[in-house]
Amino acid sequence: MYKRILGLSVILLSGCSTLSSDDDFSDAVNEVTKKSTYVSIEAKSINPIENEGVGANAMRNTSQLTANYATTPKAAPTSYLAVELSYFKSSYVYDSVSLNGTEKKMTAYSPSTESCSEHCTATQYFTFPIDNEDIVLSAKSGLTYVVKTQNDLSKLSFTIPAGYFQAVLDEKALQLQNTQMVVTQQPAAEIKEVETKPVEMTKYWFDDATTVEKEEFTEWAFANRKTVTTSLEGNSKSAEMLSYWYEKASAEGKAQILTWLLNK
Repeated sequence: MYKRILGLSVILLSGCSTLSSDDDFSDAVNEVTKKSTYVSIEAKSINPIENEGVGANAMRNTSQLTANYATTPKAAPTSYLAVELSYFKSSYVYDSVSLNGTEKKMTAYSPSTESCSEHCTATQYFTFPIDNEDIVLSAKSGLTYVVKTQNDLSKLSFTIPAGYFQAVLDEKALQLQNTQMVVTQQPAAEIKEVETKPVEMTKYWFDDATTVEKEEFTEWAFANRKTVTTSLEGNSKSAEMLSYWYEKASAEGKAQILTWLLNK
């Protein structure tokens, strides 16, 4: 993981395949890496839209999403955005980032750099985590994040368009469709699984759901693969019943549902 993040400094600096915010995002995926327990989808780097900020403006922002999705019951590494942010050097540095009003941990993946001619420019290289549920939401309305200095002396706001995230979700659907859940071999007498009522009803309501609802439920189910600790968003009947029957399922039933989702 550490080596992969270090490699981002080369990718982001090169800019050879950097997208602009008004590009066609049909070819927005840079690389897909299959691991033993998860698949990692790395999007191309993008120059986000800069919104009105406080105290300063950015000279350049290059962001890149890496989304990780579990292919077994074992949790995948957290998805993240890597950012290369350049601005006119001042007495402060950006030390925090917020996403949808929630503070996220900012982690430097390379030391900050400076260059001076008539003016001095500082560049910071950092990552921050993003929940896979937020990737689904961002595919609908885009994603806005804010980087801030101590005491909010300067705040920079950036927006990445929805199409960038939808391209990642489309690739995820393709990859998971062709990935089999790793299942521990069982004795012959136990190979045939009995489909319980919660499993049967979850499948029924999933098939009745919209494409967006299916994506949201899949993300939520894998995030709650062992114990349900969060609520499934959505006010539709399908979302309500999917949540109800999945919570009713036993541990074995949840495993059957997750395996079925991967094979869809």
